Formats: sequence, C-alpha cells, structure tokens
Amino acid sequence: MIEIHLFEQLVAFASCGTLSSAAEQLHISQPALSRSMQRLEEELGVKLFDRQKSRLSLNKNGELAVRYARSLLMQENSMIEQIREFDRKRRTISVGSCTPILIPDFVSLLSSLYEGMTISTEVTGDPGLAEHLKQNKYHLALLHEKPDEDIYYSLPVEREHLYVSLPPVHPLADADGLYLKDLDGQTFLLYSQIGFWDGLCRQKMPTARFLLQQDYNVLGELVENSAFPAFTTDYVMKRSRQESDRIAVPILDEEANVTYYCTCLRSEKARFKAVFEHFQAER
Repeated sequence: MIEIHLFEQLVAFASCGTLSSAAEQLHISQPALSRSMQRLEEELGVKLFDRQKSRLSLNKNGELAVRYARSLLMQENSMIEQIREFDRKRRTISVGSCTPILIPDFVSLLSSLYEGMTISTEVTGDPGLAEHLKQNKYHLALLHEKPDEDIYYSLPVEREHLYVSLPPVHPLADADGLYLKDLDGQTFLLYSQIGFWDGLCRQKMPTARFLLQQDYNVLGELVENSAFPAFTTDYVMKRSRQESDRIAVPILDEEANVTYYCTCLRSEKARFKAVFEHFQAER
C-alpha cells in the first residue's frame, strides 16, 4: 500500500516545479523529498522523472501519476469531510421552527433529554418547513399546521393568538377586535424573526410598512416609547413581566389563532419517543 503522503509530495512538486520550492512548501528538506520521489517510483515500479544534472522534471508517466494523485487526494478530502459531517449530524439534533417563542423551552427540554447532543435551531417562515424534515435538513420541526399523518408523527404542544398592540391614543384602540385588513396601510414596528407570522401580516396587509428590528429587547423599548402599532400574542403577554399602558386588541382573522405541533418523520418517532412522552404528560 503506497502511503498517501508520497502522492501529496508528488502533487506539491508538480505544482511548484522544483524540488527546492516543493520542499520549502512541505517544510521538509530537499534530500528528504528527493528520497520520497525515488521511493514512490520504486513502489509504482516505473520511472516518473527525467533526471538531468541540475534539474528534475516529470516524464509522461509522472504527469499521469500527478493527475491520478490529485484525484485521489480530492477523494480523500471529500471522504474526511463527509465522515466528519456525518459524525456532526449524528451528534446534533436540528430543529426547524415556524415561531421563535417555543425555541428556548424546547432547546432546554432537548438538552435535558439528550445529554451531550448539540441542539441546532432555525426559525423560518418557509411554508415548506415540513418538507425539510423529509429532506433531512431538520430532525424535528415546530409547525403551526397539523402535518400529513401518513408521513409525519406530531403532537400539539401550544396555542397562540395574535394581537395588535396599540397606544391608547390610537383611533382603533377602543375596538373589541380587528381584522388585519383594518390595519392595512399603517406603519408597524415588527420583530424580524417572527417566523410564519411575517408572511401572514404581509399577505393580509399588502400596503402596510414594517420597521424591522433584529434585537427583541430594542424592539420592546421602541414599542413602549413610540406611537407605532406593533404585534404581540397571548403567549408573550402571559410571560411578560413588563407593565405597559399599551392596549392589546385581538386579531379576528381565522389564521391569527394557531396550534403548534411538535413533528418528526414517522420513521424517527422511536428516536424522539422521550420528547413526545414529555408533551403527552403535560396534556
């Protein structure tokens, strides 16, 4: 079996053109590199170089050997990367979520149930989130619609209702409830990572303007100190300790009331049995 470092040295020589340059690149001595090339010729049983008094150059055999060596080294690198990626995925639970609100508690739950595993999360408004489970982009997903029971296993884990947060002086602050179309055309403060809610708001309010904020704490300060309407939910309000003079008016659109489902492929149900047992115990 020919040692891989001999092919690495051959490719370095071909790239550099001289033994001295290749030896410098490889951080070895020129005589050591020369001996390695002689050893490679012995291992292959053919001459790879034309040797002149002060010059070493590849012959036709050597040029062919370099092409194969480069291909071999590329395959080796690809193999290493794929094995490392496989190991990383094996030690990682990837979660795709349509909403940010469930992520902290869900990560805490997974970390306690699967010690030593890395938990990776992504919040997305992509309507094809369930499809990403089939493509193995995620192992678990938090969806706002019940998925196909023939393909996925899921359990309801939480409910959430959308509200609009208005300052007391806003002309709609006295309403018992509002449809999103009633708010169209206004300018809103909006958190940039709200998942599927973003698409719903833009669909129902096509002429509204949104001032996006990436920092949730900064958004909260802006909401409290501005006259712009914003959005909140019953889930957020129940967990908020901050007092506010803002008025939360429920959104009446059917789509504003959602149930979240913890979901995996049916083939992965056994792997995440502990997760679903936890949610079943809470129901």
